Amino acid sequence: MSTIRNIKCKIGRYNLRKQLKNLKRQVKTHNFNTAKSAGILFSSPDDDSFRAIKDFLTFLSEKELKVYALGYVPSKKIPQQFLMRKGINFYCKTDLNWYYKPKNEIIDQFVNREFDILFDLSLKDYFTVNYTGSLSKASFKIGVQKENAYQDLVIDVNKNKSVDFLIEQIKHYLNILNN
Repeated sequence: MSTIRNIKCKIGRYNLRKQLKNLKRQVKTHNFNTAKSAGILFSSPDDDSFRAIKDFLTFLSEKELKVYALGYVPSKKIPQQFLMRKGINFYCKTDLNWYYKPKNEIIDQFVNREFDILFDLSLKDYFTVNYTGSLSKASFKIGVQKENAYQDLVIDVNKNKSVDFLIEQIKHYLNILNN
């Protein structure tokens, strides 16, 4: 089973590299004052991390940013408590093709939206989340340090692997950035 999974991942990474060659985006550093829109990408939320993500959405909205959120749930069905959340869309394993590429209109819309900042709040390294974040046309991408990091600003959370800490660090560094 793991050999088949490895083959699928290799095909997925090959396909991603091919698509990244055609990706055209203008990298530009933004902070909370210069950004007008933001995308939040996250995965496998538990109750604590989901609360932190909702609080971060509220924080960004108070900064008058237009915010879109997309979450990946690594199961075949999205749990009931995540459905019907305003401003947050979810996808799951049934929205992936056989080599883990997302195949959903909501995901395509998210990838093609030109955010000023993309926040990847995923602590776990899921190929589908990396795929979505890598292909995003966002000007400035922020996330945790991972093996296949695609972000423009990488934050190390090895001291405290929690979404709360990651968001705290993002706020800290974006307040320091002065364009």
